[in-house]
Amino acid sequence: MDCPSEENMIRMKLDGIDVIKKLDFDIENRNLTVYHSAEDNEILSRLESLNFGAKLTHSSSIDEKEVIMVNSDVQSKLFWSVLIINFGFFIIELTTGIISKSMGLVAV
Repeated sequence: MDCPSEENMIRMKLDGIDVIKKLDFDIENRNLTVYHSAEDNEILSRLESLNFGAKLTHSSSIDEKEVIMVNSDVQSKLFWSVLIINFGFFIIELTTGIISKSMGLVAV
């Protein structure tokens, strides 16, 4: 795992496994920590099928309260903020293009 595109490939490969609670990527050290609620050999088999050199290095039990879940509300607010900013710039470009009669700005 050397780059964010490999991280996306791993996320897609593990998508749909219900026991996975959280994935913690450490790209610099080429480590992935998978927090899951039950024993599942399918996780390792799916990772091995990607041929990234996946191997189980450590396994331990922790309390489920220790796993900090990513809040989807925060991600949703961020998404809508970026979408509104993007729409605002679109309106500014369109208006500027119409005023200056520039089809290049209108086309963007």
